[in-house]
Amino acid sequence: MTALFAGRDSLRVRGERSTFVWTLLTLPITVVVLGWVLQHAITWQEIALLVVVAMVYVSFARGRLLGGGLRVHAGQFGHVYAVVDECARRMRMPTPHVFVRDDPFVPVVAIGIGEPYAIVLSAQYVEHFGEDELRFLIGRELGHIAAGHTRFTSLLSANGRETGVIALAFGAWLRRIDYTADRVGLLCCGSLDAAIRAIAVSTFGSIGRKVDLGAFAEQLRELNEEPSLRIAEWTASTPYSTNRIAALHRFARDPLYARWAQRFAENAAQAPVADAREAVYASFWRRATALVVDLAVIQAIVPAALAVQRTFTPDPAATAALKELSADRDTPSWVAALVGHASQGHVNISFGGNGILSLAMSVYVILLVGLVGQTFGMMVADLRVVGANRDRIGIGRAIGRYISLVGSLFAIVGWFSIFRRVQPYEKWSGTRLISGSAVRS
Repeated sequence: MTALFAGRDSLRVRGERSTFVWTLLTLPITVVVLGWVLQHAITWQEIALLVVVAMVYVSFARGRLLGGGLRVHAGQFGHVYAVVDECARRMRMPTPHVFVRDDPFVPVVAIGIGEPYAIVLSAQYVEHFGEDELRFLIGRELGHIAAGHTRFTSLLSANGRETGVIALAFGAWLRRIDYTADRVGLLCCGSLDAAIRAIAVSTFGSIGRKVDLGAFAEQLRELNEEPSLRIAEWTASTPYSTNRIAALHRFARDPLYARWAQRFAENAAQAPVADAREAVYASFWRRATALVVDLAVIQAIVPAALAVQRTFTPDPAATAALKELSADRDTPSWVAALVGHASQGHVNISFGGNGILSLAMSVYVILLVGLVGQTFGMMVADLRVVGANRDRIGIGRAIGRYISLVGSLFAIVGWFSIFRRVQPYEKWSGTRLISGSAVRS
């Protein structure tokens, strides 16, 4: 799977990775500009909190799909499942989960920041596509999964509908990865005409079949003659359809397409690929990288004053009751003081710096590892927590993992094993920290 996007024959469009790096480097400027436009100073604390919330939200996606969508399998929408299985086999990757949901806006989207990934099709679109057109669309989403795009796009939007703010901040990279995905889609369907029809139906719905595709593609000439007309694309999360069609025409003539088309045809005759990820255990430096990133996230989320203040306007009746309670002789002095302060409309709850930081770190790590299998730092370092048998660990085992970690430190054992790829506390808790993308070839 990784061979698709590695080496001289990589299917990534030129500049995809550099665009992503440049987007991240210019993000502070983008945040300042957006804050000025929105008349709200966007803080790094808010951004860090949104990232954590997004990871938790994505972790709930499979539950929402199972509860409100249709699981596609051989006995239900079997023709769709057969297309997904065939495209995955051509790409030499495991077949992801497939669902159908009611979504009038997004025909198909891939989601997931780690296993299990899912492809979700719109119930309002799925019957509009022919089998070859489905191959193009599903191949695109498999390309997003294989290229690692969904690890970040799922954080930006778990349903495939990016907001205007996201489009402004990350649009340059989002448009670039669409061109990469289109290449994979074309290789899966093997027909330029089918790929263009799929784009037309995705863009215009059922009337897309009545569109003169030649005339539609010619609209690009008018765009090129008036550069100012292309400015609107800079504020969008997807490229113009005319540009996508032109890029597909160029790729279909590229020798790279011919080489990969032959490989895809050879792969089609092979058996499906099982999810056979190797247990490549995390090294000390990757663990350290994840820890540093997570500490930075927590430092951004936890207020600089390391204090929580809650201010409210008390109800008159509640105020009278609180004052009466504080004046009661049987009320302990410390309770009377707290209640008396609360009756004035202010409650201050303060913690020591190390205490609140440790508490926040514990909740952050246990919640994300239990629900998603990785923290934001682990995602950056391409690491994932799994059970000893490669299963998901859940909240209970995540708690056990970090109780064991603290225990190993108190027992002094953990301090002498920091360079081991499998830590003592991981053996005690039956968990492992492994590479998130290590796959057997």
